Amino acid sequence: MSTLHSSVYAMALLGCVLLLFFVRQTRHRTRYPVALLFLLTLNFSFEWLMANPSTPAKPLWLSSVMAIALFLGPCLWLYGRSISDPVPPRLRDLPRSHFLPPAIGLLLLLPLVERTHFGTGFAVPGRVPDPTHALWVHGTMLACVALFAVQAGYYLRASVRILKKHAGVAKALLSDLEDRELNTLRLLVFVVGAHWVVGIARALHGWMLGKEAGFFELFAISEVMIALWAMISLMRSAVLVDAGDRRLAHEIAGSKYTKSALDEPTRTRIVRKLADAWDHKVHLDSRLTLRLLCERLRENPHYVSQVINQDLGTSFYDLVGRQRVRDAMDRLASQPERPILEIALEVGFNSKSTFNAAFRLHAGTTPSEYRDARRQSSSCTTSGPAG
Repeated sequence: MSTLHSSVYAMALLGCVLLLFFVRQTRHRTRYPVALLFLLTLNFSFEWLMANPSTPAKPLWLSSVMAIALFLGPCLWLYGRSISDPVPPRLRDLPRSHFLPPAIGLLLLLPLVERTHFGTGFAVPGRVPDPTHALWVHGTMLACVALFAVQAGYYLRASVRILKKHAGVAKALLSDLEDRELNTLRLLVFVVGAHWVVGIARALHGWMLGKEAGFFELFAISEVMIALWAMISLMRSAVLVDAGDRRLAHEIAGSKYTKSALDEPTRTRIVRKLADAWDHKVHLDSRLTLRLLCERLRENPHYVSQVINQDLGTSFYDLVGRQRVRDAMDRLASQPERPILEIALEVGFNSKSTFNAAFRLHAGTTPSEYRDARRQSSSCTTSGPAG
């Protein structure tokens, strides 16, 4: 292995350690992000040991890398459930079927572990290779890679379903979401997908072309860059829905609107109260949630959610966003010199990117384009010919 190869993993290891230390100092609500970072730290440690030309026991480090890969998918899936379920999942509550693939994978790696020696290569020094034994070792390794491919695909699909549902829950409960928060799903796909694709490609590359074909450094750089970028973003971008709101979301999702049909007076009263709330500018509070709004309206959250979805045909997130964009349009037109970010924060958005996305959705243009159009319209009006 080249110095570049080992240096890439050394930098990745340092990055994971620093990120793990940073995450430990923050107020993350679950242990699974820390566990995920710890697994990545171990992974890059073993990758560095395997890539370093002078390190002994390379079969042991390779088997360790392959073993860790079997736990990344489950850890990501548990992390996805921890930010979507009302109660974070516990390992002892999981069905036994989730423990079966890692157990089988570890058994398949035993022939590779048995080849461990204190030389600096994979082959045992001074021993004549046994073709039958070598075929058995490589066969079990490929079987482990195939198991990882199936297992990672399952957890990838499961995470997609969980976080798609979570994105919908967040939009039903929260009034403001960062764009990067809604990309949590995409980041999880990148983390699992990077290890999935790179791991399989590296295994097939080594099996079909040999270790000296020249692409291992490219695999290493790709894996490190994708994993670190995704993990850093993941730590910053989880959609934070507190326990009370998560319980409310599951209560709303579990109650069928048809079973609690609202009468017309109740619907009319809730619509009127919502209009009064917008007139009193409650949407300017960036921390506004469905639960807080319902406390102010003194209405049942289930009923308010039903009216927003059925009578108004939208989600809580989009409804509040529409009111904020309307206020922003007035400010952009009447205060043309004020910074756009200042106006965005004033009307309840937490970032300019979120404001731009909502403005384009509800106004059909960007804030800058809208302001420029109003300036041009005002200029044409004032410079037009007198009657």
